[in-house]
Amino acid sequence: MKRLVIFSAFYFLSHLVAAQSVAANNFRYWYDPTNEVELQLRPIRSADKILVRYTLIVRQGNPEKYTITWEKRSSYVETTGSAVTEDDAVLATTDKTRRGVLAFDIPDKPWLLLAHVTNSNSKKWTYFKQIEAIYPIDGWIETDGGVITENHLSKNREYIARSADGKPLTVSYYNTVFPPALPPFAEKEGRTERFVFHDSLFHIESGGKFLPKKEGLYLFQQDTAVARGFSYRAVRENFPKFTKIDELIPPLILITTPDEFAELSNSKGEKAKFDKVILNITGDKERAKIFMKNFFHNIELANIYFSSYKEGWKTDRGMIYLIFGLPDDVSKNTGNEIWTYKNYNAKFTFVKSGSVYDPENYILLRDKKFMDTWFGVVDLWRKGRF
Repeated sequence: MKRLVIFSAFYFLSHLVAAQSVAANNFRYWYDPTNEVELQLRPIRSADKILVRYTLIVRQGNPEKYTITWEKRSSYVETTGSAVTEDDAVLATTDKTRRGVLAFDIPDKPWLLLAHVTNSNSKKWTYFKQIEAIYPIDGWIETDGGVITENHLSKNREYIARSADGKPLTVSYYNTVFPPALPPFAEKEGRTERFVFHDSLFHIESGGKFLPKKEGLYLFQQDTAVARGFSYRAVRENFPKFTKIDELIPPLILITTPDEFAELSNSKGEKAKFDKVILNITGDKERAKIFMKNFFHNIELANIYFSSYKEGWKTDRGMIYLIFGLPDDVSKNTGNEIWTYKNYNAKFTFVKSGSVYDPENYILLRDKKFMDTWFGVVDLWRKGRF
């Protein structure tokens, strides 16, 4: 352990010269499925601590070949910070993952926790979370494999629910079907669900078993009178993939005409009718195959990266990712995220607008200027050229 601490401190000091601000980084790799690594960070607030649970996912090689160096910064524009002195408690390591947790005192003012992931060839990726006293998540769901860092659960699978302070939990179930995001040129702005009426309530002890029998949103709270808790969406076992006709139809609203979408909706799960509409859209069978493969691959990725209280493809960021693909540049600053697509000369700004259902929710700033760009890309999809 001592040697690891010395190495981490040396590594931290040796990289101060090359350091840059968070605002100056390109975080495109956060949403790139081919990236070598992925780091999931989940802050949780207890009565007297902020716990940060993390999962390092390694797609190439072994987790032991990667080092995580933790750093504190006071702002998005600060270029250097201070080394984290709190212990990084590694909880479990497999051939592809490493799970751990750090504990911090509740801060008087927000600060940024940076995690620099480095491989044996000194290639580095940076991930971060803001640490703040008002963070609303105060518990988690776990399995034998550890804490669930995704925002979705599989229906009819058994889990364990825990509150950070060990108190009993009230669970609100919502059967609400949340609408998909409006296109980027819509005059009406997207909205964040601040309050939704629950369909049912039940209670479980912290550490008790939880088996979601219905698809939908589950909100766990120690105290229903305050806007704190933790939520997960229960989904079909095949999620984030869509494989059934009834799953495939809703996202197609983004690239079809009203008449085409009505035809799809009226197909009632019949593959022949569904295929006929897709063939009419694309013009021939080969284009139809390309379209189906690429469009639903992007849906899967949008569901992976952006699912929250609703499916990822329905969110503002998920919609843009689905239609335009992986951005060329992703910049992050206080309260916003900006995506740049060079080929389309387009820049989309998302503003953070969290709630108890999803503290990390972002809303797109819509503008009529995006109309031509949007329909141009949709036309590429319809021709099987995206």
